[in-house]
This record gives sequence, structure tokens and C-alpha cells, in this order.
Amino acid sequence: MSSVSKFKFVSPGIFVNEIDNSQFPNLPEAMGPVIIGRTERGPALTPTKVTSFEEFVNVFGPPIAVEPATDVWRHGNRQGPTYASYAAQAWLASGEAPVTVVRLLGTEHTDKTSGGKAGWDTDNTPNAALASNGGAYGLFVVDSASVDKGLTGSLAAVWYVNEGAILLSGAIRVSAGQTASLGTLISSVGDNKMFNAAIYNTSGTKTYETSFNFSRTSDKYIRKVFNTNPQNVNSTISSTTTTYWLGQTYERFLADTVASSSSGTLFGMIVPLLSGTINVSDNRGAYIESKTGWIISQDLTTAHGSFDAEDQQKLFRLVARNAGTEMCRKFKVSISNIRTAQVSDDIDPFGTFDVEIRSASDTDNAPQIIERFTGCNLNPNSLDYVARRIGDKYQTWSQTEKRFRYYGNFDNVSKYVRVDMNTDVGEGKVSSKCLPFGNFGPVRFRRFSYISGATAFGPFGQDVFTTQDGQTMVSVANASSVYGGTAESTSFVNVGTPGGVANLTDFTGSFLFPSLPLRVSASDGGLSDPTNAYFGVQNTQTKTSTSRDEDYIDYVRALGASPGGDIDNFTADNTTGTEYSHVFTMDDLVLTGSTYTLAYYSSGSRVGGTSWTKVSGAQNLLETKGYDRFTLPIFGGFNGLDIKEVEPFRNTKLDGGASVSNYAYHTIERAIDSVSDPEEFECNLMTVPNLQNETLTAKLIKTCEDRADALAIIDLNGDYVLSSEGTSAETSRAPNVDTTITNLRARGLNSSYGCCFFPYVRIRDNINGAILDCPPSVVALGTFANSQAASKLWFAPAGFNRGGLSQGAAGIPVVGVKQRLNSKDRDKLYAANINPIATFPSEGIVVFGQKTLQVTPSALDRINVRRLLIYVKKEISRIAATILFDQNVEVTWARFRSKADTFLGSVKAGLGLTEYKVILDSTTTTPDLIDRNAVYAKIFLKPSRAIEFIAIDFVITRTGAAFED
Repeated sequence: MSSVSKFKFVSPGIFVNEIDNSQFPNLPEAMGPVIIGRTERGPALTPTKVTSFEEFVNVFGPPIAVEPATDVWRHGNRQGPTYASYAAQAWLASGEAPVTVVRLLGTEHTDKTSGGKAGWDTDNTPNAALASNGGAYGLFVVDSASVDKGLTGSLAAVWYVNEGAILLSGAIRVSAGQTASLGTLISSVGDNKMFNAAIYNTSGTKTYETSFNFSRTSDKYIRKVFNTNPQNVNSTISSTTTTYWLGQTYERFLADTVASSSSGTLFGMIVPLLSGTINVSDNRGAYIESKTGWIISQDLTTAHGSFDAEDQQKLFRLVARNAGTEMCRKFKVSISNIRTAQVSDDIDPFGTFDVEIRSASDTDNAPQIIERFTGCNLNPNSLDYVARRIGDKYQTWSQTEKRFRYYGNFDNVSKYVRVDMNTDVGEGKVSSKCLPFGNFGPVRFRRFSYISGATAFGPFGQDVFTTQDGQTMVSVANASSVYGGTAESTSFVNVGTPGGVANLTDFTGSFLFPSLPLRVSASDGGLSDPTNAYFGVQNTQTKTSTSRDEDYIDYVRALGASPGGDIDNFTADNTTGTEYSHVFTMDDLVLTGSTYTLAYYSSGSRVGGTSWTKVSGAQNLLETKGYDRFTLPIFGGFNGLDIKEVEPFRNTKLDGGASVSNYAYHTIERAIDSVSDPEEFECNLMTVPNLQNETLTAKLIKTCEDRADALAIIDLNGDYVLSSEGTSAETSRAPNVDTTITNLRARGLNSSYGCCFFPYVRIRDNINGAILDCPPSVVALGTFANSQAASKLWFAPAGFNRGGLSQGAAGIPVVGVKQRLNSKDRDKLYAANINPIATFPSEGIVVFGQKTLQVTPSALDRINVRRLLIYVKKEISRIAATILFDQNVEVTWARFRSKADTFLGSVKAGLGLTEYKVILDSTTTTPDLIDRNAVYAKIFLKPSRAIEFIAIDFVITRTGAAFED
């Protein structure tokens, strides 16, 4: 449209308009590889694009090398290297971008068999009659000072036992005799809640005995004297094994609930954590995204006497975009700067607040804010609507359709969380006066009780003394035959007709499952300004401490008991015996002092009429007194991986696998399927580092063939076997040239869309200061990026110029190879289409080949030609897209020819082609094709070949001879 048509001419004058035609057209985004594998954190099984290594670390975490196995239960698996991270680092080091990462977490097929469930469990489960066959065992500790006065005890620790049981030993509460048994109150033996315990096997033989306590600085600290590495029970990968590991311990909750006393004044009781179908040792289930609890509004009524925080309006919650346990361990959320509406209700009746993503290890004295979203509100029509500011989009995978389904309205801005809005808030059905004022805490099992004189012991997970079908605590009535159980142990935990009830007639009490501590007073921690205190969850060792509490992760991890199956980690359900560990609200803040300036938290104060919001209102609390912030945890995440494995996707675990019966196999298969659509996810390379399973690597190659725009880099069966695969000696795990060649030839592969390298190498991780073994696919990917950055992608990523690993061509330092190849080895490998990684005295370590897996001789049996064709096809397709739906006439054809000629000419000038020809005219697009709305072009290419063999004759002549002779 001309500028003349935009003016309204009414009276004479000169009209000037400015038209900007200098804007650069949008260029197509660069393509890079798809890398599938484990990372420290990040979105699970969701292709995610990053454009720099800094961005990769922000989203997926830094690479993990082999670290010492110190408290693996709490710190997570850091013994298995994250090769996907090293592959991303290798690619991004050259400045080539982007890279698409698919992080592996455990998932399972919809038609899974029992053996195909993701996650982990102990090898055996408790036997209802004998409780001597493994499982999860909980230690409950009570204060004997109130043993006949309605005591309250707490769960202090959980052991996971593959076989046998763990028992306390010492004096029974009602007897001077010494024994070891389940379900019996046993006296402590020293300060700091010290007890004696022993591990027994299924035959009743004692295999380990120790005393332990709950003092972090003591040599007898529980986490120092018991095994805390689940990998040590796995005889497949561990040469020296044990039958158990220590899981959760709750030092802070125990200290807050049960007073520390001297020897003989505390009692402990170990019982199996099993109730009907609920088995805490069964952690089989797919990965779960962690979440916050629902964030709730303030009480908008005046009927404070009937106030219940659990009944307040649910507003929204935050869901971790980084799935699994790591998000729970690393981050928490704060809501701060809460303000009521600052102008007339007719103009803007909504208040505002900030959302902060914080480090879980910080304190209110020194907050570490990772992300902050200021001035958010609950107005769905506002640009500051919290879902719009943070983002609410997510996707789910359809197993039947093998595709993603997309949901949500607003693009995700936060790298870490998305918003899950309450539907009523999103539809504008709640009061505009609502403000974030509190939150639901993590779900926990409900307390159980014993009431003196009753006929049975309360069942697991119940907060009242009743017996319900399917909620029965496991019986140890027959434990005496193996473990020396007594009449007290029988009556104490056996639901049914009790025996020896007389021993319990002086006992009444309840046992609690742990909950996160909440800040009590604004003065806790010695803040210079008490209004800087965040009420809600407190992550310190004591209420006055500023030191991080290491047991924090044990409060926020998934409950277990088939995560996502039998137990909902986010919604309390009485039928499964769960409750909210807390429902915090700022409506329960009380102000004290002569000028009412110091706040403290008192649950129930709103109901009692003493809370400040009851006395003076929410606005006064927030804006006059300045208490306008609270903190809540992110919890319930689950990795869906077998924690007894160093490498949950080890090749020996995948062998013979199938999607329905092997979750690890299914997870990788699904990851490959997720990037199979070239229109949804662009790439030109694919790799799953360290994957040697022949069926899955064949699937990766087939996916690249079907896409026809990517090259798969695979690792081979017969190459080096990592120690995480088994306990074999290093010599038996070494790379074998002949075995590798035999295995590859037996597969009958013949594809130009795949390539492979040999052998594994040694790399130096400068981030972690470690030397580790690394699959050749990782460094091969690095050479592809380096070659592409130094010249063009159609140059061979091999040889001394572009494949010199010792010279940094891999993007990460390569310091050695797992097998030094001689010339005979190199010849045999190259004849089998395996690209050798060779070592030379002067030049160092070099990628010395660039063949694809195509056996049939052609130009496409070389990597540089295949990559050239992938690039040319993609770019010509983009040119073709510019004439779609245009008129099928010569003018349109000429436009295509012109653009294609310009593009191919640049490739020729860059030495990718020696010749080319573009034909699009009436000889290719006939009248019949025109009638069918089609255009047909032919493009002829002569790829440039790389020099791989150099022949030079040295001719020795006589002194008097001329060279021309």
C-alpha cells in the first residue's frame, strides 16, 4: 500500500510519511546437535535448546565427574559422569550454537509389566508375619519423662534393608532384661539420643552392630556410622556390598520434638514402615516434577472463630520446570513485598507482590535470590498477572501418538518454575482483595497412637486410635523366633488380639512423622531489622542458628510408597493416611513488645483472636508494621531412577530390554522418539553418549534416516566398558578392536546417516579438576563443532588440522586414549567404517577418519559429504518454502532458481561443491504437475571430496641425470 492511501486529504498541504525498508529480514536460526543423556538438573525428557555453555549450566547444571561417595542419599548420585553435559560443553566451546538437550529421568511405558516400573525399591519387602525380609524401617524416639502422660515421639531415621532387618538392642522399657526386637521401646544408652542397633540377615545372624547418636559433631553421629550409599547394596557394580543403607534422618525435628536427655531417659522403637498397600520401601514410579504447595489468600471474613487456614482460597502454586529431586535440594520460593491495592478499587483493586526463587541453602540474613519477579498481581487482564510474568506453559507426552501435547497461555520466562493457577483465579471468580498470605506444606504420613487400656495398637498413618482395613501396621508377632521379640513387641504393633497388654497399661502417646520447621520469631537469627524476616519455612539447624540444616532434603523429597501411584505427594488423603505437614498463614502472626513491632508465629492465634490481622488488619501488618514476606519449600520431586546404580542407564542394564519390561530402555527410546519430528525440533546431529546398546543405537540412526536431516554419532559394543557396568577388572574391560569390528559387522548396518569412532578417551574436566574416561562420541561431536567453526561444516572433521584432539579440537581437553592403536588396528577399523582415534608421537591424539556407516561405496560414505547434503537440503527447503502458495508460473520458478543459484554458488565458493546445476522449467514442471498444483525442480551436485590418501614417489636418480628424464 502506498503512503498516499494512508492520508486523509481535507485541506491543501504537504503530507510526509516515513517508510523503513532498511530492516534486515529474520535469518533462519542456526542448527546444532541433539544430545540425549543425564544432567544434574533441568527439564526431563523435554528437548530444550540452549545457545551457550553458560546458559546450559544455568538450566542443566555443571558437568558431574566422578566424585567421592560421601552421603549419596543426601547429596545425590555424583559418581556417574554426566556425559551429555560434557558433549554440550564440547560442542558449545567452539562458539557454534545451539544445542538441544534431552535430559534423561526415569519414566515407564503405559503398558509396563511389574519389572518395567521406573524408580527403585529394596530387593525384598517386609513379611507381614515376620518382618524379616528387608524393606524400610523407621526409628521413633520418645521422651520417657512423659511416657505415662500422653507423650509425643517422632520419626528420627529410616533405614532401607535389602534383606533381614535392623533392630535396637538394650533394656526394654518394662523389663530389666536385655533384648533386641522390633516394635519394642528400648532405652537409650548415652547422651545426644544415643542408641545401640544391629543389622541382621534373613537367618537372624548379626552382620553389623554399632552405637549411634544425633549429634552432627560426634564420631557416633548416625550418618557417620551407617552406610549412606545405596549403590553399596548392588553386587553387580560393587565388589564389597552391604545389605542396607541409611536414608532419611531428621535431626532438627527430633531436637524440637524430643528433648535431649542423658542415658536411660529416652526410648527408641524400630518398626517396619508398611501399612496395607502402602510400603515406604517401594519407590517404583516415573519421575515427578516438584512443586510448591498451594499459595493461599488471607482471611477475608470477620468470623475469626471459625477460621481454618486449610479452607482459605487457593491462588496458585509453582511447578518446577527442572524435574526431579535436584530442584527440591537446590531452591526454595519466597513471596515478598506484599501490598494491598494502592489506588481506588475502581481503578485497580488488585494488590501486588514479588516472587523470588532463592537458594535453598541461604538464610534470611543473606538471601541468595536466583530470580525475582516484582510487582506481580492476580488480575488475569493485567500485564503483571503472575502467570504472564513467570509463564505457565507446559507439555505432556502422548505415548500412543508419540508426540507432545502443549498447554498453557503464557510463554515461560523463568528458567526454573512455571505457574499453576487456580482455575477460579484465572477466570476472575475470586475477590480482587486476595493476596498471597500463606501456603500448604509438604504431605506427610499421619501420626499413630497408643492409648492405654485399648485393645490394639493404632495403625500406621492414622491420627486416631482406630483400625481400618488395609491400614494395619505390619505384625511382628512371630519375630521372637528369630529376633528375640517379647510379649511387649507383639502387643505393641500387632493389630488384632494383643498379647501381654499388661505391659502397656501405663503408656499413652502419639508418634509424629517429621515436618519442616517454621520460623517462630522475627528475632531468630539475629536480623538487624526484624521486618527482613521471612516467616514460613526455616532452613537452619536451630531456630536461632544461621547455619544450613543438611537434613532439609529429607523433608522435601518424595514420600515414597510408589511415588505418583499409591501416594500423592502434593494432596493429603485420609484414605492413604496422609496429611499436610503444615498450613502456614500470616494470619497467625502475633505482634508483641511495647510498640507492637516484633512479630512471632503462633498457630491458632487467628482463631483465638490474638493475631495482628484480627487486631488491626492485613494492610497494617504488611505496610505499617512491615511484615510482608514468607518462604515456602519446593518439594515432592522424584527422579524415577534406580538409586542403587552409579549409571542408571548402564548398557548391561539395557541388554535384552524392551519398553514394557525395562524402564531404562523405555526412557531412552522415548527420548529418541521425542526428537523424531523434524518440523518440531531442528537439528543436524544426534548422539546419546556412552549408549552401546545395539537396538537403541540402531533406532537413533533410523530416526536420523527418517528425518533425513541429521547424522547420528554412536558408540560401539566392544569398546571400553566403564566400571559402572560391573565389577570386572580393568584388563577385561579394555577396548577390543576385533570384537568391536565383529559386533558392528554382525549388525549389517548400511547407512550414511550414522557414524562411529573408536576408542574411548581420557579427558580432563577443568571445572571439577578431574580426569575421567569419556566415550568417543563426545569428543567426535566437539571436532564437528571445531571444524565447522574453523572452516565450514563440509570440511572433514578429522586429521591434524581439524581433528587434533591434543590441540583442543574436541572443545574439552583430551589427555589420553583407552587403547593406543597401531597402523594395523587403524586399517582394520577404517575398513569396517569405524573412525580411529589415533595417537602419534609428534602430533598427539587425532581423529583419523571420517567415514559414515554406509557400506555401499559412494560420495555419501564420508561424513563431510553427508553433512554437506544435510545442510544443502535444509537450506534449499527453506528457499522452496518462500514460493509455497505463489503462482505456479515462470516468474515464480525464476525466483526460486535465482535464490538457489546464489546459495549453491556460495557453497561452491566455500569449496563444498565442485559443480552444481539447478533445473526448474517446463521440462521438470509439466502441465500435468501444474494442474496438480505442484512444482518439480532438479538440483545436480558434485560434492568436493576430502583428501584421505596421499601417494608420493621418491625417485632416486644418478648424479648426472636430468630430472626431466
